[in-house]
This record gives sequence, C-alpha cells and structure tokens, in this order.
Amino acid sequence: MRLVVYAGPTGGHVFPAQSFSEGFRKRFPDSRIDLVTCRRAKSLVDKMPREIFNSVSYLPEFGFPGGFSWKTLKPFFLFPYLFLRAFFFLKRAKPGLCVGFGSFVSYPGMMVAHGLGIPTLIHEQNKIPGKATHWLLPHMDVVAESFEGTQFLRKPKKLYTTGLPLRSFIVDAAMRAGGASVPRPFTLLVVGGSQGAQGLNAVVTDAIATLSDEERSKIAVIHITGKRDQTRVAEHYERLALSCEVHAFYGDMDELFQKADLAITRAGANTLFELAAFGVPSFVIPYPHAGGHQKYNAQGFAEKGGLIFHEEDSGAKDWLVEHLRSAIEDPGSLVGTTRAIKLLSRPKATEELIEIARKLMETHEDCTR
Repeated sequence: MRLVVYAGPTGGHVFPAQSFSEGFRKRFPDSRIDLVTCRRAKSLVDKMPREIFNSVSYLPEFGFPGGFSWKTLKPFFLFPYLFLRAFFFLKRAKPGLCVGFGSFVSYPGMMVAHGLGIPTLIHEQNKIPGKATHWLLPHMDVVAESFEGTQFLRKPKKLYTTGLPLRSFIVDAAMRAGGASVPRPFTLLVVGGSQGAQGLNAVVTDAIATLSDEERSKIAVIHITGKRDQTRVAEHYERLALSCEVHAFYGDMDELFQKADLAITRAGANTLFELAAFGVPSFVIPYPHAGGHQKYNAQGFAEKGGLIFHEEDSGAKDWLVEHLRSAIEDPGSLVGTTRAIKLLSRPKATEELIEIARKLMETHEDCTR
C-alpha cells in the first residue's frame, strides 16, 4: 500500500500528518508512505521517529499572502515547477492514495493526483478552512473535518467528522492519566503553539504581574514562550519571585498536560484537541491574524462549554486577571469546564481516518479491476 502525504509548514498541519502516518504504518507495516512538505517544516520533521516515512521531500517556500506585492506573485511563478515536480514524483511513486493536511503545500500535489486519477483525501484541521482547502474541495474524493460544522464554501463530495488525529504518545499518555497526583501548587500551563506566541506571552505576563503577592504564592507556571521571548519571560517571573518553568520549546507536551490544572493558550486545532484528550480546562486567547480562523476553533469548543475565550485586544489582560483570580480562589469552579472539554476529545480520530483511507483505496481498486 503506497501513500503520499502532503503537510506543512507548521505543527498544526505536520502533527496530524505524523499521527495519521504513524497509525497507518502500525496497522499496515509493509506500506510505503512518502511525505511532501516545505523547508520551514524541517525542524519538526527531524524530531519525528525516522521509521514513519520512507522519504521526505521539501518544496521551496511559497504561500498566498493577502494584498498585492511581489510575494503575491511568487506562487504563480513557482506553479509550473511545482506542478511538474508533483507530476513526475507521483508517476514515480505510484501511490494508491494521496492525503493532504491543508496549507499551500498540499495544493499542487493533490491537484495533480486528482488529474492522474489517484484517490484523494484531505483532512481539514480548523473550523474555518484555509485557501488551499477551499480550492481543492471540489476535486477531492473525500474530506474529513476536525470540528463538526466546518464552514466549507461548498459541500464536499463525501464528508466525515473525525476529530483531529493526535500523536500516539499524546493519546497513550492521556489514556494513562488520572492516577493519584502528587500535592503541588495550582499549576498554569501557558502555550501559544509549536512556535510560541508573543502576543499571548505579553497578555499573560502582564496579568500575572497584576495579581497580588498572596495570589501568586498559590500558583506555579509552566510557560512555553518560543525562542524570542524565553529570556524576557524568565526574567519577568524571577522579579515576581514566581514558581515557574520557562521553556522556548518542549517536545514531550504530554508531561506538561498532566501537570496542568489550567491552560492559557491559543486556539490552534492541535492544541485544543490535545487539551481535550487530557481534560485540561482552558482560558483561550485566539491568534488574531491568519484570517482569524482560531477564533472559530475556540467558539466551536466554547459553545459546548469546553473553554472560555477572549479576543486579543485591550481588554484581554483585565479579562484574564478576573478569571485567574476566580480559578485560584476556587479551583472547583473549573470542574464543569473540565468535564465539557473532556467530552470533546476524539481519541479514535486517527483510527477513523485510517479506516476512511483504507476504504477509499479499496473502493478505487475494485473500480479499476
């Protein structure tokens, strides 16, 4: 069984692709899986287990920025090269299925796969799809969504709601979690995604500085800052005499989810579904750019009681201070949110997506015999 998987450039796209491919490899050990991504994703791919993919191909950087500039024209100059490269790659690889996980990386290869009659499956991580997914949608055989009611511009040919495939170590750790815990302070986990988040860092550090000394004495903070803010945030917490861990990046997020009593995060799909797997109540400040798609991810969970959120604006700090004080004073007030977000977990998402892929390949083979 041969697959080509397209994903990149961020963890929000690469991690679900890793999860699906790892699960597919485990179920079908003799399969061949090739990953096509872009150079910006190399640092993430380098941290993956080497046995997942038979090969990894890196495309040059390009995207579809808003407005008009030379960057807007760059993809169109690259398109002939990208489509030709995809054509020769697929003719050589002869996959039985191509699977796309969103972003511009998916577009040329998935369109060429459609033109060659190769079965196609795309997984959309966010409640509001990106441009590439919208453009691919009419041509894809099957679409899977993470959030029920994803706002596609047109109805897919065939649609499944699977949730988001999570990496196996996250799922395994979440299933083991829940045993007796060691007594510790009320612990906040602050994380803005795989690259950190400067806007979120600023709101959180200002909010924690506003708390009283007595309130800060009751908490510990684990903060994933990204490279640019690590020193500044660590020095800020040191001046406050706050019990803390400050990391630029942390690979074993399952360890941190198990320590957290409350998370303060962005609203990337991967982050939300990982929090759901561990049942961590969350205060969420969505990333305000990239079309504002994270706001809709947050709304999808908030509507079902799984989190509370506030946009990143001038009122965000005061909103966070108010809710932090309430949670520190009465941690039991978070029980309802904990239960609600846990119910939004989809621990079988990877298995469901693998079964969809298997059936699609099987149906295509039956039709071509």
